[in-house]
Amino acid sequence: MAESIYSWIQNLACFFILASAVMHFLPENSYKKYVQFYMGLMLILVILSPVFQFTGLEDKIQGVVREFQDIQTQREEWEKKAEDWEATWEGSGEEAIKGQEVIP
Repeated sequence: MAESIYSWIQNLACFFILASAVMHFLPENSYKKYVQFYMGLMLILVILSPVFQFTGLEDKIQGVVREFQDIQTQREEWEKKAEDWEATWEGSGEEAIKGQEVIP
């Protein structure tokens, strides 16, 4: 129990160090409010992480993130297949069809 509390405090400290570094390296003050908003959302997640672990929500959240990453990977694979197909179509010499209107 003490190790988990120590780890949580360590995560909070790292977050605050990272947040202050990001705020100091911003080029202008125009982005400051947006960065503060997202840093605030991340702070809420860091503070609530022990609650997520206790209730088992952490595993569900990680499952959703993995599923999203899998979908993203599949989408990239399909885009690559589509690009390859378009490249073979353009290189196949089907110039008679290319650019012509189709009248139903």
